[in-house]
Amino acid sequence: MPPTQPDYRRLAELSSDAYARVLFGDGMTYVSPGFERLTGYRSENVLYRQGFFEQVIYPSGRRDFQGTLDRLRSRQSSSSSMVVQLVGNHGRSVWVEMFVIPVTDEGGRVIGFDACARDVSEHLQIADLLSRRSQQQAVLLQVQGELLTQLDQEEALLLIVRRTQALLQASSCTLFLLDGDEETLRPLASAGEDVEKLMALRPRVGEGLTGWVVEHRTHQRAEFPGSDVRPRQVPDTAEEPCSVMAAPLFFGERVVGALLVNGQPFRFTDSDLEFLVDLAQVASMAITNSRLFSEVQRLAMVDDLTGVFNRNFFNSNVGIELARTQRLGYPIGLLIVDLDELKQINDQYGHPAGDEALKQVAKTLRESLREADWVARVGGDEFAVLLPGCPSDRLAAIGEKLRSAVGGIHIGPDEHDRIRLTVSIGGASYREGAGEPDALVRVADEAEREAKRLGGDRVIVRSVDESSESVSR
Repeated sequence: MPPTQPDYRRLAELSSDAYARVLFGDGMTYVSPGFERLTGYRSENVLYRQGFFEQVIYPSGRRDFQGTLDRLRSRQSSSSSMVVQLVGNHGRSVWVEMFVIPVTDEGGRVIGFDACARDVSEHLQIADLLSRRSQQQAVLLQVQGELLTQLDQEEALLLIVRRTQALLQASSCTLFLLDGDEETLRPLASAGEDVEKLMALRPRVGEGLTGWVVEHRTHQRAEFPGSDVRPRQVPDTAEEPCSVMAAPLFFGERVVGALLVNGQPFRFTDSDLEFLVDLAQVASMAITNSRLFSEVQRLAMVDDLTGVFNRNFFNSNVGIELARTQRLGYPIGLLIVDLDELKQINDQYGHPAGDEALKQVAKTLRESLREADWVARVGGDEFAVLLPGCPSDRLAAIGEKLRSAVGGIHIGPDEHDRIRLTVSIGGASYREGAGEPDALVRVADEAEREAKRLGGDRVIVRSVDESSESVSR
């Protein structure tokens, strides 16, 4: 005798949920209008097709569903519920919460089941979104802690791109900063695929997605190609379809660059873009922090007026250079350069002229030396020039070169009232095994004072281990 129709048949017809009755030997014998709406299959195409209901269930869930049916058949349970993914018509899938109860004949034998399915895709998406946002906030706090304790800018930038790429599961992540011209965007750190190609980029403000984000000070997500975003907003380097996101980086109120990620087509969501914006804010704080630290370090080492190293740097590093000289066995030279008649310049033309004279001397010294050499201002009118690897027989010639270069500088209000700058230079050289290295500074200083006593505008060079001297004028 055929099973009786369920008494909720009329309610099922009016409900938005999906209802179906399945008999093991016949397949689905009834589907509600809600089933048709949920799956896209019309009743005439699914009724009495044995095994079709199981085919609607996504493959990964069929094993669990079969276990549920086995428990119903064996009377181990009188009902069951589960969350499964259904595959509708044209491949469309939907997550549902499904309730299953057995259908029995007059003898109590289980001959099928009734199923009620409710669409929970939106609920799951919201739950997943909340879970992801919770995880992202926890990660942001962790990344922020890591970045704000990293004071080296290069290491901080690498940490930013590596963590961003991993967290967003992007193909690559690149951090661009504006060059001094405020137009060119230079990639300073990149992680992921095609790093060398990305690091070779030189986009400009207004060009590509990165430049657009910097220009407009706002974030952007795009698909390339086939996006409705204007072409100039899409990276010029994109050769294959991809998803792209970018967020601006700020230093105070000023945009200084952008954080760019790319991945597979339709890889990123609006939630991912919000997360990238949060990461960019943390990155901006880290960049600000490292820049402030670098500026403090620079101020601690550099003379404000002339831009060369200061006395603190000289005192800290001359010992390091001398120790390196002893360890590696190469010579070293030191020149003490004293600007002659600075007081006269200040009295005759004013202190701004004296400051300008010191700046010009410092600039000339820097431009006349090798990259390995360095200059420090060690007094009001005194500079120290350290020359690693300089042999003693070359020191006097280098000193004369510097004296001559400074002699080409004239200071004054106009061409009819100008004074030629001159310097007194004392030098000392040291090589391993010849005297005490600590005497280098003392001997060079004594030579400079001697050049000053002799009238200035001359070079006197001495060796640490010898009393002989070389005088040039």
